[in-house]
Amino acid sequence: YRVVTQLREMGKDVVVVEKREDATFVSALRDENVPLLIDDTRSPLCLPRTHVKKASAIVCATDDDLANLNIALDARRLNPGIRVVIRLFDDDLGAKVRDTFKAEALSSSSLAAPAMALAALDPRLVHSFRIGKHLMVVSLFVVRDGLPGLTVSQVRDRFGGLALSLIRGAEETLHPHGEVVFQAGDQVTIQASYPEYCTLRVFTGESEAPAYADHDNFLMPGYRPTG
Repeated sequence: YRVVTQLREMGKDVVVVEKREDATFVSALRDENVPLLIDDTRSPLCLPRTHVKKASAIVCATDDDLANLNIALDARRLNPGIRVVIRLFDDDLGAKVRDTFKAEALSSSSLAAPAMALAALDPRLVHSFRIGKHLMVVSLFVVRDGLPGLTVSQVRDRFGGLALSLIRGAEETLHPHGEVVFQAGDQVTIQASYPEYCTLRVFTGESEAPAYADHDNFLMPGYRPTG
C-alpha cells in the first residue's frame, strides 16, 4: 500500500494484484480508486490481465520469496524490457537475483536494519541510507547554540552537513541558498555522514541523545522555546 501511495504521488499509473478479497488495504485502495485485481499470480492469465506487456515496471512484494521470484520471471517473459523490483527476505537469494537476473532485489530486513540500529542510538535521526561504505543520516535541528550566525555554506564546508530544508516562521524553503544565515529558532533538516552528524551535534551542545525526539514539533526533551 505504501509503495502504491508513493508511486501515485509521483504521478504514475498503478495496477494492484491481491490474492485475497479480505486482505489488508483492499478497501482503502478501492476507496482511493486504485485499479485492483483480486487474482492468484500463479494463474497464467493473471499478469496479462494487468497489461504487464505495456508496463514500465513491476514490484513483486508478497510475503513469499518464491512467489515474488515466479512473478518476476513471468513478467520478464511477457515483457523483456520491464524493470523488476523484488522484495526478498533471504539476503543470499537477493544477492544472486540481483547479479544474475538484473533486477532490484531488496531485503526488508537489510533496509530496516540501519534505521532501527540508529534509532536505538539517537531518536533524532529521521532517515538513514548508505552510499558505498558511508552511512548517511538525516536529522532535524532547532537552531540555537553554535549555529546562529553561520551560513548554510559554512555548515556544509565545516561539518559536511547539507541543509535539505529550512523552516523560518511560517515559511519553508527547500535546499536553502548557501548564503542564507541561520537564525535562532530556525528549524533545519540536515543530511550528513554519521561521523559528521555526531561532530555537528557536539558543536551545538547536544552530544547526548535524548530518550525520544518530538519530531512533530522539532523539539528535543528538555528544550522549550523562549520569548
